[in-house]
Amino acid sequence: MRILHTADWHVGKRLGRLDRVDEARSALAEIAQIARDRRVDVVVVAGDLFDRGVPPFVSLRVVLDALVELTATGAHVVAVPGNHDSADLFEVLAPHLAHSRVTLVHKPLRATEGGVVEVPSRDGAEVARIACFPFLHQAHVVEFMETHEDRHKSYADRVRAIARHYATHLAERPRRNAVDVLVGHFMVHGAVPAGSERPLHVGEAYMATPDAVPHQFHYVALGHIHKPQPVAGSDDYARYAGSLLQLDFGEAGEDKSVVVADVSPQGRRALETVPVTSGRRLMRVSGTLDELKNRADELRDAILAVDVVTDRPSSSLADDVHAFLPDALYVRVDDPGREPVRTTRAGRGFRELYGEYHAERHGGPPPAELLAELDALADEVGVDL
Repeated sequence: MRILHTADWHVGKRLGRLDRVDEARSALAEIAQIARDRRVDVVVVAGDLFDRGVPPFVSLRVVLDALVELTATGAHVVAVPGNHDSADLFEVLAPHLAHSRVTLVHKPLRATEGGVVEVPSRDGAEVARIACFPFLHQAHVVEFMETHEDRHKSYADRVRAIARHYATHLAERPRRNAVDVLVGHFMVHGAVPAGSERPLHVGEAYMATPDAVPHQFHYVALGHIHKPQPVAGSDDYARYAGSLLQLDFGEAGEDKSVVVADVSPQGRRALETVPVTSGRRLMRVSGTLDELKNRADELRDAILAVDVVTDRPSSSLADDVHAFLPDALYVRVDDPGREPVRTTRAGRGFRELYGEYHAERHGGPPPAELLAELDALADEVGVDL
């Protein structure tokens, strides 16, 4: 079986003022071309297809078009929701996509009740048995394992128990032509986050242990961690595919890719990391205005966070940079002689704090007309600035 593993599309995510839906559309078209060129049997999408549980209509259209386009390559598609996705939306969409060879599994289900789906290879000689493990919120009830004792287990224990349920189900039903796959959205201890993940869901409270990834599976396709990497302790049979785009500056300079896994029922495995190059680069750059101007051609296609080295900051600094680097998303002053910024807010008013922020971000005090608007708004809502 040839499996294409992708995850963490986050369609609809903005970066500051930039709408990146066109980048996502291009990257998804590139993935479809990879699936077509390599004659992939099945595409597994390991969660976070959307950036929000209720996505804008344009994001919904991009994702639905991408799923159907992936099946147009001759592959089946199996996808689970991540922590940014809505399980309810997946449940609503599932029956409407099933006729297009797209299978959506919206929550952890008993193996015999939809938790394990079967997908044939192109020639029908083999079958992928895919255990589907959507993101599990702390408060979610998993009906097939929620005994009184189960309710008091740790998150790691619950993840381990669900994964073992699927592994046991498959082990008790051996098939000589079957490739067993787990597709899930959770963090295993030892994974290295990119820094762009939702902090609440990558802390200790949502951490699974390496034994949550049973060795009985021929391949384990995970999402949730945006930095592509093997799962710790898995001997490379389990991977995070990483995010579709460089989502924020925590991922600046990081190469994006999908995994193409050739897996046999006998356990032979060949994994290929295939680059995805459609998204724009995110870069952090630093220099004087003149130095940055000299690099304008090199930097023009990137989305930038710029530190301007100057000992004479001005309120027009951001405009000066945008004149030759229009996609400099963040512009800050790097003044070697400046006093360190106070870090405490105790006893300080909004005006002082905002003035400090504006000076740090824009190189000078806020304009008088902006402060006047703030005063008018404060009066209207009865707040003392």
